[in-house]
Amino acid sequence: MAKIYLIRHCESEGNACRRTQAHVDALVTTKGYEQCEMLRRRFEGVHIDAIYSSDSYRSIMTVQPIAEERGLPVNVRILLREVTTGVWEDSAWGNIEKEYPADHDNWSNAPWNMTTPGASTFQQVSDRLIFGMRRIAEEVGDGTALLVSHSCSIKAALCTILGKPMTQVKEFGHGDNTSVNLLNVDADGRFTVEYMNDESHLPPHLRRAWPGMAGSDINMAVYPCRLPEQKDELLRLAESDFHEREGTDAVFDAKAYLQEAEELLRQRPNSIAFSYLKGKLTGFVRLGFDKNLPKKSGYLERMYLIPELQGKGYCEQLFGYGAHEMRYEGKNDLVMRKDCSSEEKRVIERFVFHNMNGFPEYVQLELFTPMSAYHILA
Repeated sequence: MAKIYLIRHCESEGNACRRTQAHVDALVTTKGYEQCEMLRRRFEGVHIDAIYSSDSYRSIMTVQPIAEERGLPVNVRILLREVTTGVWEDSAWGNIEKEYPADHDNWSNAPWNMTTPGASTFQQVSDRLIFGMRRIAEEVGDGTALLVSHSCSIKAALCTILGKPMTQVKEFGHGDNTSVNLLNVDADGRFTVEYMNDESHLPPHLRRAWPGMAGSDINMAVYPCRLPEQKDELLRLAESDFHEREGTDAVFDAKAYLQEAEELLRQRPNSIAFSYLKGKLTGFVRLGFDKNLPKKSGYLERMYLIPELQGKGYCEQLFGYGAHEMRYEGKNDLVMRKDCSSEEKRVIERFVFHNMNGFPEYVQLELFTPMSAYHILA
């Protein structure tokens, strides 16, 4: 009988920025790497014969510390992939709720019956993952395998394995990042489940801040600023940002700021964007220019949130917009100034920035994940 530890990947960019990066390859956060270390410690003393992962970077990184420690290869299998969200891929959840209200409502209330164009169903990913686990069980025989997959695929497969109709899949919840499920697979491919969604290896600060499926309570929509129609909204937020950084006695030059913003938007129409939560204007992000920076470096100049949302993880959603725009502009990395606001510093700490060579006033983040060092098989 094969023993399979089925694990959800560590925290990634999509989790932190509230974006649908299901089949999109996303960066791993600082918290994600810390979760990987806790997972490695959890399996100290546990015999493992083989390690498997989906082909996503976040999944491979989840087991990389265990693989390196034991001298085992990571066997990459596309059968362990997440559900695809079709046309929603790499979109902000807040934007999806606004632009696809019926499909989003269906996803929230009946995710087993996705109606999103191009998306796969939960039953399809359940069948795929179960098939993959049976194949892996044959490969390891009576051994023990570590598998890393994704939240929707895992809970859909567990629902099927336990003989529940897919209409009950929401009862299985979203296991936290790096949560562990233990399954046994006999020679006939029958499954038994010893435990599910165990996150006991994670200290409280490495667990997620929200339970279940996050919705409109935390998902912001982010849309480009359009002038002159939104002049007043921009100046109001920009002045609040200015006084927060420079002090309440500093004089804000609204005319000069507006002229600069107009020129910036002429050169790059999506360079300033507003965030909205439950329809309320909550902040803005600004992508700037610095002629001294390399052409392949994108400059995230500014992020601002209204005070009541600061320190709560919302600024990452502004960051997600900036990273998305820069990737589609062909930038290789994103840079921010070290001299920045407390919210911006918190985001820098959330992601794996490093000092930028030749530009001591900046920190730099690679926008794309490296190519996999492993062969990808079904």
